[in-house]
Amino acid sequence: MSDGVPTLAPRAAPRARWREPQTWRLATGLVLFVFALTHFLNHAVGHVSVEAMEAVQTVRRGFWRSPPGAVLLWGSVAVHAGLGLWKLIRRRTWRMAPWEAVQIGLGLSIPFLAAAHVAATRGLNALYGFDDRYTFLLALLWPGLAFSQSLLLLVVWLHGVVGLHFWLRTMGWYRTWRPFLLVLAALVPTVSITGWIEAARRLALTRPQPDFPPYVFERGGALIDAAQTGVWTVFGIAAAGLVALRLRDWFRSGPTVTYPGGRAVRATAGATLLEISRAGGVPHASVCGGRGRCTTCRVLVSEGADALPPPNPVEADALARIAAPPGVRLACQVRPHHSLSVRPLIPLRSAEPTLGRDAYRWGVERHITIMFADLRGFTTLAERLYPYDSVFLLNRYFELMSEAVERHGGEVDKFLGDGIMALFGVAPGRGSGSRDALHAARDMLAALRRLDREFADSIGEPLRMGIGIHMGPAVLGRVGGGRQAGLTALGDSVNIASRLEGLNKELGTAVVVSESTLADAGLAVAGAEVREVPVRGREVGLRVAAAQDLAGLEEAAAPAR
Repeated sequence: MSDGVPTLAPRAAPRARWREPQTWRLATGLVLFVFALTHFLNHAVGHVSVEAMEAVQTVRRGFWRSPPGAVLLWGSVAVHAGLGLWKLIRRRTWRMAPWEAVQIGLGLSIPFLAAAHVAATRGLNALYGFDDRYTFLLALLWPGLAFSQSLLLLVVWLHGVVGLHFWLRTMGWYRTWRPFLLVLAALVPTVSITGWIEAARRLALTRPQPDFPPYVFERGGALIDAAQTGVWTVFGIAAAGLVALRLRDWFRSGPTVTYPGGRAVRATAGATLLEISRAGGVPHASVCGGRGRCTTCRVLVSEGADALPPPNPVEADALARIAAPPGVRLACQVRPHHSLSVRPLIPLRSAEPTLGRDAYRWGVERHITIMFADLRGFTTLAERLYPYDSVFLLNRYFELMSEAVERHGGEVDKFLGDGIMALFGVAPGRGSGSRDALHAARDMLAALRRLDREFADSIGEPLRMGIGIHMGPAVLGRVGGGRQAGLTALGDSVNIASRLEGLNKELGTAVVVSESTLADAGLAVAGAEVREVPVRGREVGLRVAAAQDLAGLEEAAAPAR
């Protein structure tokens, strides 16, 4: 507390995720996806003309074949493939979700399908100066290699979109845009394959077969053989490494992991807790597939936690985001070397989203606006009233406040004694809900004055309330069992909104709104006191606006240019 103003809970400091293999795999995968996307869209231009394909290709190659572009592309190929193989070698169980198996299978097939294509195009161009423009390539590919090239395109595209889907599905905005992105995911390979085939067919009908330099066929075959031999060599080394690790594990004693109910699983040395659970047939949630991008695989380590190594940056960052208590670890990141007793904290049926299932059952991160409202002094007031009168007054209060919230597209999360928690921006098309929340708060204060007049004879004094409003990221999820599960919000933004409501007692005001919420809504409160709330662990506090009412709510002035 500082100057009579309570401080807010700090947000976890950022961690060095860039040092972790998962981050590099994701970053390089995104680079390769962008390359594939631009390449495939270039094919789609074949519906227009070969000349248009050549023009787009010139622009695209201007970047990817420049020194920085080439380093970025081939460096991403090496890093992404190398880290993928290393993760595969380190796997201690082949039990996995079907989508993981599909993505791994597609990824392993890409080098074998692409070796000949890369050697006959980029290889001949770099070593012998072959002109690998579309005019020559289409003549080489059509019609004999049409199937193999189309298959390569589909495999690369499916591998990329599966990875993107299971990275993005934990993000709040993805649920809204998923139908549109699904259409694009089907449209891009369709127009790409039909585009290059149409261009090749048109080229064969209108132009004579080009004269290829002799080295294209003389040396191209040898180059393709060398590329395919290189792929088999790399995979042979990877397979040898996998066998070597398995043999080493065979002679090493693995830890025993005990689960609730006394079930014990003898683990393979070097396996993660998630792999141990899967190998032992223990149901274990993992929305992101064990990549450290969610916390659904978290466990409480009841015995043996002290001997575990400290969390790596990826795990530490994830645990800090949910303010995990001591003893909670991510099963996908921990590789125990001694016996443990653990309890999975997220039921598999609740964490694994399936087609047609409510996404809120496993949590969706969204930018929303949270409001807390509290009726001041009601406990003292209730002591003077008959119990039936207190219940009637409280129900009337909740009725009017709920009407104001719902009128502006909000949802009442829960009633907290004589208080209310409401969420705005949950309904589709309402944005973050900051503007709705402010308008609802204005109507709630006006409704409170009507309630004063309605109960003036029985209560004898004006009713007072405090409202706190904050917009920020929160995880929306349904909490509870069966049909009683209700939508609620969790996260630091919720804590901030609650504390802003409590600030009214210190400041003697009725409404405290974070300045970021007002900026997002494009509104201002005339006559409001603007001050900075100190926040523990931050150099800069949170700026808020405090006021007695929102009658002066108005459009914010445009910033001076």
